[in-house]
Amino acid sequence: MATWQLGPFDNDDAVEWCGVLDASTLDQHADIARQTLETAVTAGRALTAGDAARAVAAAATVLQSLTGVWVSDSAYAPRILIGREGILIGPTLRDLAIRALGVILAEGSAWRLRWADDIEEDEALAVIEKLRRDLVSTTLP
Repeated sequence: MATWQLGPFDNDDAVEWCGVLDASTLDQHADIARQTLETAVTAGRALTAGDAARAVAAAATVLQSLTGVWVSDSAYAPRILIGREGILIGPTLRDLAIRALGVILAEGSAWRLRWADDIEEDEALAVIEKLRRDLVSTTLP
């Protein structure tokens, strides 16, 4: 995973995921996010750093679609979020995003190992923890 910044969309795997999302139709958006998040939850400790990065991007997209508040000012965020097209979010998708971030944050996860002993490890962890907290505290319409 080539990472340029700490944001949820600022790495090669997330940018690739955002490109797939932007190239899809409106009725495919929720399914793409769901499949990405299910991959993370199902893989558990076997989750790769690349799949973790894609799940973080999906979780950030879910949060922004729910709240309408920009999660990141990254130029690489999905363009579907600019026009508020977003994703129709129900409780199942939000809960799946929360569970996926839990897998990513688990001790020994590939994502955690990727950041281990990095000078920005604490900041990277804080970004994901905040994303998870914000999802947990957001009420559904």
